Amino acid sequence: MDFNFGGDFLLNKKLFDERQKRMTDVASGIVPDRVPVCGLMETYALAYSGTKVVDANKSILKHVTSYGKIYQDVYYDCAFMPHMSHALDLSWGLGSDCFFVSDDGVTVQHKEVCPMTEEDYENLIKDPVAWIIDEFLPRKFSKLDGTNDEQQKAFIGSLVPFVKFALTMMFGYTYFNKALDLPVVVGGSAEMPADMLFDYLRGFRPTVTDIRRHPEEVEKAINALLDYCIDLMRMTHMMMGSTSAGMPWMVKNMVNGIILRKDYKFEAFPWIFNPCHMPPFLNQKQFDQFYWPTYKKMVEYLHANGGHMMTFCEGDWGPNIERLSELPDNSVTFICPTERLLEIKKVAKNNSVMGGMPQAMLRDSTTRECIDHAKRIIDEVAPDGRFVFSTDKVLIAPSDAQIKNLKAVNEFVHAYGIY
Repeated sequence: MDFNFGGDFLLNKKLFDERQKRMTDVASGIVPDRVPVCGLMETYALAYSGTKVVDANKSILKHVTSYGKIYQDVYYDCAFMPHMSHALDLSWGLGSDCFFVSDDGVTVQHKEVCPMTEEDYENLIKDPVAWIIDEFLPRKFSKLDGTNDEQQKAFIGSLVPFVKFALTMMFGYTYFNKALDLPVVVGGSAEMPADMLFDYLRGFRPTVTDIRRHPEEVEKAINALLDYCIDLMRMTHMMMGSTSAGMPWMVKNMVNGIILRKDYKFEAFPWIFNPCHMPPFLNQKQFDQFYWPTYKKMVEYLHANGGHMMTFCEGDWGPNIERLSELPDNSVTFICPTERLLEIKKVAKNNSVMGGMPQAMLRDSTTRECIDHAKRIIDEVAPDGRFVFSTDKVLIAPSDAQIKNLKAVNEFVHAYGIY
């Protein structure tokens, strides 16, 4: 298998640099040479290559090259991720069943496993890290809930899948950047404090109930989680951003940001991915009290330290969208539902938007209908340059999009979206 890491290096680097510059220009408010096309997909890429999750997990080489196959056959300027985003073997090995693979062998799904109770708020607020390590993790991962010897054995057993995931990440970014000449847009992950409570700790229904019954405790818990979420954002960027920033950057930030806790510097690219799940379930008053303050602080922190947020505005935010105008210039690119794309574009005019192509159209509509829609989106959203074309949802299942539609639309946008 020829990875082409060497031949035509200058030509390949020029192509890579052009593609990355399109993304950084968009984020900086500079009109690029053309509308960039980003591949917003996960295990759909495995399905395209005919690879099952179980087989991808057996081989780092097969995992990454299977993910890359669709990017060789369909035009893209940038990839979302070069591998599965979750360390499945690590989670399963520690006794959690929160991730599972559907009957198609490809679609990875997640079920809610949130063992926090109402009585835990006091200790979570007092010391989030201690509570998560001592209480939350043993409840969520059964192998960590045992004697000291059993926990030690579980920890040692987790090292192999952890190292394998890290190596998959390193090879994935290198393969996409060097062999496919494709930048990877995700360079770290940010879980907002309210989403941390909502998605992982307390769960959907209990959190929504607690907001009504125990608002003060919920607000204190969210504020207490802010520093922890910033640390997680820095650590994930340390792992993913180092693939493009290099070892000196990683060592400097490890000393300054993690040990000395000062002067951590993010790379302007790749960006920090942030899925926002809670806003559609909050009215304006709740959003302003429980969600917006810590979201804004995390965006401002990232922006002040050189980074860029890529926020997935999942669901219908309703009037909460108006708050987006308060964020710093060029600090966020918002992945938008197609039906709210123009509205978010107008409100967040000092920042950038991404999306435009409904996943449902790629699945159900004719190629002509898809191209006509893409043309309208380019005409309406792209003129000022602050726009990345992509699907409006992450492609996961094999049936999420007809490949002929995906190919035709991306080729059209690449040819038509010239400034």
